[in-house]
Amino acid sequence: MHTTTMGTESDPTATAARMRRVVLVGAGFSGTLTAIRLLQFATGPLEICLLEREEGYRYGGLAFGRAATNWEHMLNIQAGRITLRRERPEDFLEWANAEADRSAWPLKWQYHTFGVACVVPRRIFSQYLAERLRGAVADARADVTLRELSGETIDVRATGHGGYVVKYADTTCESAGVHELAADQLILATGHLAPVQAPFYHRIRGHQRFIADPYAPDAQQRFKEVGAEETVLVTGSALSAFDTVVSLVHSGHRGQILICSRGGHMHDTYPVDHEHDIWQARRPPFLDAAELTPDVVVEGVTAEFAHLRAEHGEGVPDAIFAERVMKAWEPYVIELISRMDAGDVRALLDRYKSLIVTHRTSTVREIGGVVRDRMRGFNGAPQTVHTISAAIQDMRPAEDGTKIRVVFADRPDAVVDRVVNCLGNNTDYEHTGNPLWTGLVRQHRYARPQTTTHRGIEVGAHGQLIGADGAVTDGLFCVGPMRQGDETTRRGRLGAFVFSIGTLRNQCFDTAMEVLRRMDENTPHEVRIPEDVHHCLVRSTDWIVADLVPPLPDRDAARLRERLLAHARERAYPATLDYLHAVDRTSRDKYRSVRADELADFTVAVAREFSLTDEQARRLVSLLTTLVEKHAVHNLCDITQLARWDSPYAEQVKHAPKRES
Repeated sequence: MHTTTMGTESDPTATAARMRRVVLVGAGFSGTLTAIRLLQFATGPLEICLLEREEGYRYGGLAFGRAATNWEHMLNIQAGRITLRRERPEDFLEWANAEADRSAWPLKWQYHTFGVACVVPRRIFSQYLAERLRGAVADARADVTLRELSGETIDVRATGHGGYVVKYADTTCESAGVHELAADQLILATGHLAPVQAPFYHRIRGHQRFIADPYAPDAQQRFKEVGAEETVLVTGSALSAFDTVVSLVHSGHRGQILICSRGGHMHDTYPVDHEHDIWQARRPPFLDAAELTPDVVVEGVTAEFAHLRAEHGEGVPDAIFAERVMKAWEPYVIELISRMDAGDVRALLDRYKSLIVTHRTSTVREIGGVVRDRMRGFNGAPQTVHTISAAIQDMRPAEDGTKIRVVFADRPDAVVDRVVNCLGNNTDYEHTGNPLWTGLVRQHRYARPQTTTHRGIEVGAHGQLIGADGAVTDGLFCVGPMRQGDETTRRGRLGAFVFSIGTLRNQCFDTAMEVLRRMDENTPHEVRIPEDVHHCLVRSTDWIVADLVPPLPDRDAARLRERLLAHARERAYPATLDYLHAVDRTSRDKYRSVRADELADFTVAVAREFSLTDEQARRLVSLLTTLVEKHAVHNLCDITQLARWDSPYAEQVKHAPKRES
């Protein structure tokens, strides 16, 4: 399906005379899934351009792309939870068991039947993305098209006419050079920044025995070059370290692997019969403190964790208990962060990063067992994986450059054959080393680093970039890891869950629908809808009536609110869910037509009943339609609404008020 349709726009600013266009920068997981959603729900002429710099990352990115994985790399989540469509949990299982082309799969998987609790090779998930994209293209309207382009985006600039120009460098033989592409709406899906380069790497950065990025396009080849008996030092102990061990073992490595981190924290391994669950937990008492200092927070979290362990943790393995508590605490993380000094928040996240990451999720046995079994050793199988809890001071070439000397702060030096950097990716968008993001943040000032956590960038509720002046940058969105700080402050997510499949799946759906709404001629664009009114239909209808000009008398306004709310709950919301759940375009068109007829009738009735002009009634119903759809998408994506649970702790959940962006 992949095409490389290239060429410079003859007039990149002349958007009015051509088909509307959305450009997605990045065709990994987030870019591909956002394109799928645009193809599914676009209702008017639209060209979607999917631009990717590295073909080995297409349809999968770092986590799932063929360049960064082999067939031994597994998803760290069960098959029943990895659907691309939140509204259809069975979608992946249906595809894998009935539709997938298995001709290129290893024999181990060719006859495998996937169940809800199965593990899944990442390469299968990449294929699932690619085939669902092809299906979305085939099912889209005739005037909705996809162009897949190859090249590295080097600059984005506003045109002054409400759009953007994307400048990208193509290095393919057929059309090498720098090109420009006009966009009405632009979605950045650029994935992770480059890996962290710690100061102690400075002497070995170019060394042939240093693997700076275990997910680089050539990394799997470099792992194959490691000698079977060589000693390898892995810096960092999170999931990327586990991936590195899997890569080494897959490449035939039998030697010693030293996993080094300052705290010595490592992911645990789920029990064989593990099932994901969401717990409910009381609001931690320390949140009642008048001032939340770092000491109060650390002491309070420690005490509450111990309380929950004593009260609810009997018989629950550590591998499950910690992550369930941290999931249940997400609403309280939001409150906590909203009340703390931003500098204190960053200090806590930095100090306890490793502890948070390793406790927020454990590993499936097919990942964790590869590491843990080699940490123990068995009869006839020596221990080959060791952990080192130590701070590294320096690394330098040793013994004619064939080895690397590692200098520790509080233990003897170690001489190893290879070093693999697994310290994670840079999250500081003020100092990225990435030309595109440097331009967006520093030169054009379309974006700014996330204010509270300084992880990722600041965004609005639907992923709109927030500029240096604090205002929304119209027409410029993002999906992916650059939103991790926002996921922490807005949704309380920590660790790998700031960019998990579920998190990114929600972002892609919500952002795609918002982009399509902004290009819909029937949506009243002159109105700024507050970010959070769609979370509640009551607030939505209150805001719509309050926004009506000229205002109605109080009695009529109250009746209008009741009328709108009743229609939203009884007719519009169920109809919208039917539309969003539809499996193909024919069904979507049917539900959309029914919904349009009902809205037309409702518009006439409201105009007559409340003596509104036709224009007032149309505008009012259009706003209601927009907010109901936003509400439906929000509910499909939001599974963390603890206050709605049937729980004795429900009344103790306190949602902090939304802060203005």
